[in-house]
Amino acid sequence: MSTLEPYVEYKPGELIAAEIMNDMQAQIRADIASQSQAAVDAITQVPSAQDSDRLEGQSLSDIAKAIVEQALGQMALRSGYMRLYKKLQVGEEMVVEHKLQNCPLVDLYQLDYFQVVASEDDYKYLTWVNFFLYHSSEKRIRFVPEGQNAPVSVEIEPTDSEPYRIPFAQLLALYRVDYTENSSLDDIETDLWDAIFAAPNNRFDDQQYAHSPWFDRCCHEERTVKSLKQRGDWDDMWIKIMPRKTVNYVGNGGVGEDGNSLPTAAPTMVQVSHFSFNKLGLTLLREPVYSQEVIDGLQQEGRDVEAIRRELKLMVLLRA
Repeated sequence: MSTLEPYVEYKPGELIAAEIMNDMQAQIRADIASQSQAAVDAITQVPSAQDSDRLEGQSLSDIAKAIVEQALGQMALRSGYMRLYKKLQVGEEMVVEHKLQNCPLVDLYQLDYFQVVASEDDYKYLTWVNFFLYHSSEKRIRFVPEGQNAPVSVEIEPTDSEPYRIPFAQLLALYRVDYTENSSLDDIETDLWDAIFAAPNNRFDDQQYAHSPWFDRCCHEERTVKSLKQRGDWDDMWIKIMPRKTVNYVGNGGVGEDGNSLPTAAPTMVQVSHFSFNKLGLTLLREPVYSQEVIDGLQQEGRDVEAIRRELKLMVLLRA
């Protein structure tokens, strides 16, 4: 079997400069475009295709774009970089087997809770989550809570600051979720959650992730990838996650002299230990710090606040 030559050869532990990474992406795109065109030119008859420029309803540019997204996602994995989602409990050390053959640099980001209007089987409700799937049309969602007459407005994308959001399609490529033009959004979403919370990540509780009324409606209608693309919705779907950390900051919320809200320190009370070149430990030494707004919101929702106070959700970045 022949050995494929790398675009740019690196030795273990070497850093990849931004300009080299950009050049590598350009080489990959050019290579994929060339090979994709050759493959399309070789096609003489394709079931369900109107001409040789389309495959399963996808144009050459659609195919190339999907391949590039998957290739870039795998480049991160092969370069000794990992992103993990973990849940720590006070006093319990969590051993992470990363298999990076090194003591990686460890960076920790707290996954903040944020309020959303979620929907499940057409039942809409206010809740606080760490992951949320939504559509561009839902930057602000109006909702009348049960037992109330006045509607509330929940801001998913703030108008006065940069939004936290990752393209849905990009996340599917990153986690290698397989689908076709005929796959339903409901099945794809289920596979995505399973992939995000698969080992070495931790499984998050059902109440810690949700989807929007738009997603719920499309799942019920069994909308397919093809129909979502035809209506222009495929590139308007997002996942909201709020990873955050403060550096050398000891404040605990409140209001500053300028009248603006001060952040709550995050993450706090975490110890990192390197056991070997393949394993590290994460320990939550004491209860983490949450903003009073989050605690009040969770209490009002009827959640087990005491259990949440002893738990810390993290995005862990490892770089060998």
